[in-house]
Order: sequence, then C-alpha cells, then structure tokens
Amino acid sequence: MSQPAWQHLAWIVGALVAAMAMGALFDHALLGLAIALAAALAFELRNLLRFERWLRNRTIESPPDLPGLWGEVMAITNRIYRRKVFHKRRVLMLLREFRRMTSAMPDGAVLLGPNREILWFNRTAGHWLGLKRKVDYGIRIDNLVRQPDFVEYLDRRGTTVPPRIHLPKQGDRWLLFRLVTTNTTGQQLLILRDVTSEARLESMRKDFVANASHELRSPLTVISGYLDALAEEPGSTRRGRPRCSRCGASPTACATSCRTCSSCHVSRHRAARRSRYRWMFPACSP
Repeated sequence: MSQPAWQHLAWIVGALVAAMAMGALFDHALLGLAIALAAALAFELRNLLRFERWLRNRTIESPPDLPGLWGEVMAITNRIYRRKVFHKRRVLMLLREFRRMTSAMPDGAVLLGPNREILWFNRTAGHWLGLKRKVDYGIRIDNLVRQPDFVEYLDRRGTTVPPRIHLPKQGDRWLLFRLVTTNTTGQQLLILRDVTSEARLESMRKDFVANASHELRSPLTVISGYLDALAEEPGSTRRGRPRCSRCGASPTACATSCRTCSSCHVSRHRAARRSRYRWMFPACSP
C-alpha cells in the first residue's frame, strides 16, 4: 500500500484505541468503541458520497478537496479522467482532419467491413456511386455495384488486375476500382479513380484505326489491281511487283512500299530518256 493508505489506516486504528481507552475510564469500553466505529463509518460514507457525486457530474464540476486517502484517490481519478479527455479530443481532431482530407481527395474512398458492408465513404465516392450516408451504411458494396468483374475482384481480395467498370447511370462514367487491406480484422479500403477520359481516348483511337483501315481498303484494292495490270503488260518490268504486293499488310507498310515502288519507276524512266537522247548531245555524256 501507499503511504497515504498506511496513514489512513493508522488514523482509524488510533481513533478506535483512543475511544476504547476513554470508554474504559467510565467502565464503557465497548460503548466507546461503538461510538468511534460509527463516527469513522459516517466519515467514510460522507467522503464516498462526495466522490460518487463528482463522478456523475465530473464534466461540469471540479473535484472536491478531500482529506487523507480520499484526496489521493480523487487526484488519481481526476488525472486519469483528464488524460482520457485529452486523448479523446486528439483522436476526434485526427478523425476530423482525416475526413476533411479524404473529402478533398480527387479519388473516391470506401471503407468496407469483414462482410463487405459499407462502414464509411467520402463525398467523392458517394457522388460517383450514388451513395447516401443514412441509407447505405451497412449494405454490401456488391449489392450496389452489380458487375461480374467487380464481384470477382472482391472475391479474390484484390489480387488480380483492378477492373475498370462502366456506370452509365452515374453520368456515363468509367471507374477504376482498387482494393487495399487495412488490417487483420478484415476491414478493407476500396479506392475509386475516374478514368473516363482515358476510356474515351482509347475508344476514339480504336474507332480511328477501324475507320482508317476501312477507308484505305478500297484504294489499296484499286492500287493492287493497277499493279496486276502493269505486271501483265508485255515488256513491263516485274522487279517492283514483289515489293508492292505487300500493300495488304498495313497502311504504313503499304504507303512506304508504294513510295519506294514509284521512286524506282521514276528513276528508271529518267535513265531511259537520257540514254535515248545521248547520241544527240555527245558532249553532255559522262
């Protein structure tokens, strides 16, 4: 026991001994002991009631000034309570700061429980998924986002490639989902990212390639027909035919092959013209 406890116990024992001694002087030792016990019990009961009243009203009342061991108990209890209040305020401050930061995040965040129930979500995730705080808390996320790729991603606990889900009812938006396990209790953090711009650019690229391939198909067929006709003419060279026949491979290869083929024909035509008129200008010959 502590020193105040020993002092309190010694004070009680001394009071009882003094009461018995005074009662023995008047031949009523037991009466003196009973009176002393009643007085000690009244004193302890009074302090106990004051301590209990302060515990009930500790938020609005200051701790009372109690003597002896009761004062030490009151000081320790008040110190523990003030420490608890300090840590509680600190946790609340950190939680409010965390909510403020997550609300300002450009990405959405949804906290899931062990059974995939929604525990918390920020403002961005609520706007993208159409969630309501007082209605959707406690509801499983796979009951709100009914996409096979998303459900399979949750079943595998985020070990596969993050799915990209199209939500036409939520503003024709494309969202990328990424699952992060927060701790060993089964809680998970679902992060949402808006990839609508990337999806639209990819769709435009695919449409452009498909349209370009379709539009180039007819000119390539005509060019191939002309090349076949040139190859069948008597006296025409066939050296350029194998190179130009590869035009069906791709538009870029076709354009390169056709430019090379045309350059070969032009250079040969110029060489033939120079050899035809060389006898007229012998001084110009090399």
